[in-house]
Amino acid sequence: MAGKHEQRAHALLSASGASRWLNCTPSARMEEEFHESQNSVFAQEGTLAHELAEMALKAHLGLISLDEGKIQANTIKSNELFSEEMPSEVEKYTDYVIEQFNQAKLKTPDAVLLLEQKIDLRDYIPDGFGTNDAVIIADGLMYVIDLKYGKGVRVEAEDNSQLKLYGLGALDAFDMLYNIDRVKLVIVQPRLDHVSEWEISAKDLKEWGEKVVKVKAKEAFEGKGLCVAGDWCRWCKAKARCGTIAAKVMKLTDHEFKSPNLLKDESLIKVYDQIPLIEDWIKSVHDYMYAEALAGKEWKGYKLVEGRSVRKWKDESLVITELETDFGKEKLLNSKLKGIGDIEKLLGKVAFAERLKYLVLKPAGTPSLVPISDKRPALNSALNDFADI
Repeated sequence: MAGKHEQRAHALLSASGASRWLNCTPSARMEEEFHESQNSVFAQEGTLAHELAEMALKAHLGLISLDEGKIQANTIKSNELFSEEMPSEVEKYTDYVIEQFNQAKLKTPDAVLLLEQKIDLRDYIPDGFGTNDAVIIADGLMYVIDLKYGKGVRVEAEDNSQLKLYGLGALDAFDMLYNIDRVKLVIVQPRLDHVSEWEISAKDLKEWGEKVVKVKAKEAFEGKGLCVAGDWCRWCKAKARCGTIAAKVMKLTDHEFKSPNLLKDESLIKVYDQIPLIEDWIKSVHDYMYAEALAGKEWKGYKLVEGRSVRKWKDESLVITELETDFGKEKLLNSKLKGIGDIEKLLGKVAFAERLKYLVLKPAGTPSLVPISDKRPALNSALNDFADI
């Protein structure tokens, strides 16, 4: 079983890239002009976590024997990307799935839990397919649960294109058998302690598939439509050379605000809104040109040079042996208490809370300026209090 997730095929119009090609239909074909990048370490780590989660759930359901489970677990643990935190983090996801399944069985004794179900999306997307992590079906309600092991970006289930496609594929596969009225889409991000749920009627989901997905997928498959820049550009392989993003950035920085000399509030807000897109695009241009240069491409006016080097010891133990007689170990070594997270792992969360909670200070986080749509409460009133001091 281990390694199976890694072998998943990827469609041209993948569910994971749906937010991009649904909004910018030419992007899928544009990406074909670029080298297929290897899976990042983070993607490989996520794949390993999915394998561990599948194994644990199958063991819980009795779908694999104890001996088989041990063999698979040992294979996963032998992977260089396996970490001590992975089992406990993955357990948050498996606990959620098991809890929802048990609740479903209380209402519907013959409820079913399906793992790693292949879905066929060809009724909506040319050559479209995908794989659902976990699907629970009971009493007219279907859960589609997706594990996201990364901790870099918090993902919401509400109106999530990828998850809606997963739900659409599962609905097509099981609606005739189970008469499903509602679909609950769920994202579990254990390392962020984040669970996001969103419900949509089966009727509305099918309508979205017919009226939106079919139309946009046809355009995207044919490479037609308009390029549109937005948040979905983040994972696009073509973004470094994308003329639409470049034009948007250049227009913003060169043309729109030539007069007056000082920007008004509304103009400054307009620039601020685009900072994530601009920063991400600039980084992508840098990374793309650098990678191409390493591969042998010569960029006019630029060259590769050796960067600044930081000295490091070849063997610290030999340095200590060489100097210990002269100075003593105490003068040669630095030591400090491990971080709170490491100590918490050492003790366990319960013991940590009982013994050290009173010694932990959690100061207020540094304020951030975010869009009004952000779910966190505003700090305006508190900041106004400081303004009076």
